Amino acid sequence: MRIAALLDHLRKPEDPARQQAIAEAYVPILRPILIPASAYYIFVTWEHWQTQSGLFLVIYCAISTTTAFSFYLSHRFLSYNTKLPLRKLEAISLMMHLFMYFNLVSYLLVYDVQTRYIYFVVLAFIFAITGATARTMLLSVLLTLGTLYWFASSLPSDLFAEYASIAVATAFASISMAGLLRRAIIRQIDARRLADELTIKARALADSDMLTGIPNRRAIFEKIDHLVQQRRPFWLGIFDLDGFKGINDVYGHFIGDRLLCAAVDRATRMVSEGVTFGRIGGDEFIVIIPGDVTELEVKKIVDSRIRAFSDPYIIEQLQLSVGASAGFTHFPNMGSHSAELYEQADFALYKAKSQHRGQCILFDAAEDEDMKRAIAIERELRESNLEEELYLLFQPQYSPSENRVLSFEALARWQNPKLGLVRPDQFIRVAERSGHIQKLTDILFRKGLAELARWPQDISLSFNLSARDISDQTFVLSLLGQIMKSGLSPGRLEFEITETAVMSDLATAGNLIKTLRSSGCKIVLDDFGCGYSSFGYLDQLPLDKVKIDRSFIRKVPHSKISREIVAGIIGLCRKLDLRCVLEGVETEDEMVLLAALQPDLIQGYLYGRPMSGEDARQMISDQQQPIENEEIDQAKSA
Repeated sequence: MRIAALLDHLRKPEDPARQQAIAEAYVPILRPILIPASAYYIFVTWEHWQTQSGLFLVIYCAISTTTAFSFYLSHRFLSYNTKLPLRKLEAISLMMHLFMYFNLVSYLLVYDVQTRYIYFVVLAFIFAITGATARTMLLSVLLTLGTLYWFASSLPSDLFAEYASIAVATAFASISMAGLLRRAIIRQIDARRLADELTIKARALADSDMLTGIPNRRAIFEKIDHLVQQRRPFWLGIFDLDGFKGINDVYGHFIGDRLLCAAVDRATRMVSEGVTFGRIGGDEFIVIIPGDVTELEVKKIVDSRIRAFSDPYIIEQLQLSVGASAGFTHFPNMGSHSAELYEQADFALYKAKSQHRGQCILFDAAEDEDMKRAIAIERELRESNLEEELYLLFQPQYSPSENRVLSFEALARWQNPKLGLVRPDQFIRVAERSGHIQKLTDILFRKGLAELARWPQDISLSFNLSARDISDQTFVLSLLGQIMKSGLSPGRLEFEITETAVMSDLATAGNLIKTLRSSGCKIVLDDFGCGYSSFGYLDQLPLDKVKIDRSFIRKVPHSKISREIVAGIIGLCRKLDLRCVLEGVETEDEMVLLAALQPDLIQGYLYGRPMSGEDARQMISDQQQPIENEEIDQAKSA
């Protein structure tokens, strides 16, 4: 076993990386010896000038001078070449040994001075220390001590025995010393290599996504910064899976994780050479396409990847489908640093998801001001005191048949100290893109409930929910918890949703909408008629009210077709027992034409602009007074 272990130990240096490490470790040992050794042989040359003459002077001076000059050149060479291959370092150390050996032997062959035999012992120890490899060390030590033995063999037997004993002791001592030194160096090398391996593994783990194994956000941004620093052109894109959250909510995180891994596996198999594909987090992925690739080529490449993402996946005997949308930007044409490029790609992605779902949208430089405005809004959403700055206005919904207001729609407003009054469509869009929308919804909903508590029991409040709101079961349940905590009747709450809010994941949105409705709340389909499939939602969603989009109402005075469409929707809602709201009624002329259609509810400037809670309470009070007076008169007459 020990012999096998020794042989295995001797075989280890055959590893190329280990050989290189040994060479690098021996260079600092060998190099410092060369200058003192060179100086010593210059001294030896001077000594020869003092003691020799004629041919011997020339020979000995030539040998010692050549040795000194060779050692100096070797020192210079090692100073500039610290990472020599082991074989080259072995040749240098062997050359050094032979020069020193030849200097001593050449002198002793002419002048057999017994006292100089001890130099062989000194050489043996020097060779043991400076031998770059075990074979060089053994060869040099054994040659030196063998030569000592040969010179000593001509001495009297007692002196010969002394030198033989010295040779044996020197052999054991020098080889043991060399072994200890070599073992210490190799152990240090192995420890350093292990540390390097662990560092590489740790770096790989730090740069890899724990779930999918592809580069993570940190690694991707390092790559982006590197490309930017080198001024190499590239396209940066962000992919987002459409419908993934619904699968995650319905089937759980285990199936969701398996689906993500399957999607990544499919994507990486299609990644071209040089393209980097990584995961930002959740169901968002990032891709870097280096080189001079045209916009048309990028669109073609990405569209093929989106189609690949959209093919069905078989996970645990389930056939699951997700879509994908993407936003891309270019360096250096559109952005100059990683943060700006990421914001541009993210802006393009949001545009794709909100307006061109399932497609790749390239960032348009003309939208740069819009993006900067969006970034400023997002920054304020993060840093501002939204509890104080957000507030609600209320627009009445009037019933012509009952001649009174039955409900109000809550409209979000934001007055920011830095940005001023921010348009609702702007900050809501940014909040949805940046993930702040639920924070806004939560604050505004609490304020809406507080205002509703001040109204009479027969007045209801209509509140808008975004796509992110109705795709999150936990958040929807938190809204129901707020209603229960307030003590208000759920029947006084109406939640408005749009077609675009439910179309990304109809199944998940439908289930959560059913949850809201089963609690007693009412569901309103907003902007009815402006989408492609709104009539289908009348059958697929549990609705209580429909709001006809204002684009139809504006055309009523000028278009017979629009009047017929509005009349048809009103009649359809009546047959389906759905309340119907006409949005955007602003003039008496519009109302005269609409009155003939017997509308259920009217919402627009004609019957009330968005107003504060105090004004809404005043409006309710004003309309309650005639009713109370009429009830008093009826009681008196009775």
